[in-house]
Amino acid sequence: MLRVRTNHARPGMELAMPVYHPRRHDTLLLKPGVHLESRTIARLREMNLPELWIRYPMLEQISEYVNPAVYAERARLSRQIADAFDTFSTHVDAELDFVEFRSTMNDMISLLVEQPRTGIYLSEIVESGQPMLRHAANVGFISVLMGLKLGFYLMKERSRLVGTHAKSVASLGVAGVLHDIGMLRLDDDTLRRWNKTGDEGDPAWREHVQIGYNMVRGELEPSAAAAVLHHHQRYDGTGFPARITFGGDEVPISGSDIHVFARIVAAAELFNRTKHPACSPGAEAFDRPSIPTVRALKLMVSGPMRRWVDPVVLRGLISVVPAYPPGTVVRLNSGVRAVVTSWSPLDPCRPEVHEINDTGERIDTALGSVIDLREVPDEYIVEADGEDVSDDNFAPESADDFDLGAIARRMVNAAEDLRAPRKAG
Repeated sequence: MLRVRTNHARPGMELAMPVYHPRRHDTLLLKPGVHLESRTIARLREMNLPELWIRYPMLEQISEYVNPAVYAERARLSRQIADAFDTFSTHVDAELDFVEFRSTMNDMISLLVEQPRTGIYLSEIVESGQPMLRHAANVGFISVLMGLKLGFYLMKERSRLVGTHAKSVASLGVAGVLHDIGMLRLDDDTLRRWNKTGDEGDPAWREHVQIGYNMVRGELEPSAAAAVLHHHQRYDGTGFPARITFGGDEVPISGSDIHVFARIVAAAELFNRTKHPACSPGAEAFDRPSIPTVRALKLMVSGPMRRWVDPVVLRGLISVVPAYPPGTVVRLNSGVRAVVTSWSPLDPCRPEVHEINDTGERIDTALGSVIDLREVPDEYIVEADGEDVSDDNFAPESADDFDLGAIARRMVNAAEDLRAPRKAG
């Protein structure tokens, strides 16, 4: 299987995954097994469909990362989000069907638990003509993926709850989907100003978190509602809204004082907003174009953004969002064309790739050698999905810099040390 940008699709390619309508997200357009024709490709491009999964001989291992059932649930969720946003845009007193959202989340989570290797962020369903919808769907999905990976951390941070409830992430996913719902109640001038400047200090724009919280309070469990209110909090205390003391003073919230659900949604939101700056009502993708995933991740693991995100949550993000997802066609600095077949979050920018013969007009079925970039330090990826990423690669600062498992083990050992009886002196 190959993940091919639609503008790189060629006649004769065979679909490996279903294709859903980019604006009617549960409407099936094409089934797996269909061979693409020129007119079909032209129509898909007109519809701004972002990408396709194409069958490729001898690359069946990539299918381990792709679950058609999860893809279908994401399409169903996107449809629910689209319907809800359309209703809220036209009816001031509209009410959300929170039960339906939670049901879809539970179905998707069950599928992800059954096939853990599919629990990574590979591709998008919503096209860029609907920036807020794409943002909501991506943040909700990534929040769920992170929550499943961070079960040990949820139990630590939600220690007053029993284990199974502490690790439940359906409400987290719903909070991720609805985190920006308050945007739909902002006036046009505020939205135009935000879409033009991206100024997070704008008091009128900042009101969307309180508006959104008021819309979901009493409908979502308190932790999920808190994530809607606090998804712009930063781990270093520079986010908003501030906490108001009994004396009326404003006190910033930082670190573990921010609910862990809010920390997870904040990381997913920051990543997706960095990757897709056009993410609000009225935004235009051509005004604020998207950037490659690897570039967005690099910005998050270096510079000021790293201080904004809970370090454990950041590693959770890296563990579910591959810098170069399996199925991505890449070019190495040696000139070799290849497809990513496997990856490790321990060193995200040095995946395993399989050499292919890509002439630009077609991708031949002959395969070359397998290259594990972790074992070939002189070779690295310079192009992905046709975009130059030569300056976007990043590396761990130490062997366990991105090792989520090492963090989990340290937390378990620390907890066991606390429970161990002390010897008499």
